[in-house]
Amino acid sequence: MADAVVSFLVERLGNLLIEETTLLWSVRAQVQQMQTKLKRIQCFLKDADKRQDEDDSVRNWVSEIRDAAYDIEDVIDSFVLKFAPRNGRRIHNLITKGIALHNLASKIDEIKPRIIDLTRSLQTYGITARKEGEGTSLAFERQRQLSGSYSHVVEEYIVGFDEDISQLITQLVNEEKCRVVSICGMGGLGKTTMAKAVYHHGDIRRHFEGFAWAYVPQQCKRRDICERIFLKLIIPSREERDEILRMTDEDLAKKLYKVQKEKKCLVVIDDIRSTEAWSTLSAAFPNETASGS
Repeated sequence: MADAVVSFLVERLGNLLIEETTLLWSVRAQVQQMQTKLKRIQCFLKDADKRQDEDDSVRNWVSEIRDAAYDIEDVIDSFVLKFAPRNGRRIHNLITKGIALHNLASKIDEIKPRIIDLTRSLQTYGITARKEGEGTSLAFERQRQLSGSYSHVVEEYIVGFDEDISQLITQLVNEEKCRVVSICGMGGLGKTTMAKAVYHHGDIRRHFEGFAWAYVPQQCKRRDICERIFLKLIIPSREERDEILRMTDEDLAKKLYKVQKEKKCLVVIDDIRSTEAWSTLSAAFPNETASGS
């Protein structure tokens, strides 16, 4: 679990550095340093994940890594959402940028000592690094799949989708309609691009109360996906997050189901490749029109 979280975060930091080159002008070095430190830890996580059941100290170390990774992701989310394109345009305000960059740098500086301490403790727990080349093809495939799957990256010009986007928005805000709306088609048609445009549309943002975007890897793991969605929908405190991480898979699915019954939520599940993958996840999502989600 921690291996997947840190891998996702390392790739996301890399994409952030590529996509927001201009925006990150004053804190680029700090973001790169954080990515480098997480890459180092990533090499040790495969061994640590295997040993969690045998050693309480290792289990606690993995839990702390996971918490730190989630905290970094929260920092990124807070930053990029301030500058996500709205109605096809980015917000350009030097004062807003300056404040956001200062906050980003401060938050990274707060988390950095935790990452350094966790790296230093590797030898104490006898955690070994992954052998060179191990898992390389999997990491490459994951990076290839994840490119373009971030909800905050919205193309500024979307040609030919206006009518489809309008139809999707109409279906989503009509609470008498089915609660699952599918965008289907061959690869490369722009399904994810269209979903992002809908996800950030003003009418959608005004209608729904909670938002989450989840990418489904080739090997669909219900626990990981449900956990990420739930954490986005409720924005938990640290204590609540610890409680969520201790939940059984069944309890987590019930909690996710419940929060979508209690408030209007929009969840985008990107890149589902089979009906079996949806069947694995569907129990965590209400299908009654009364839910509003």
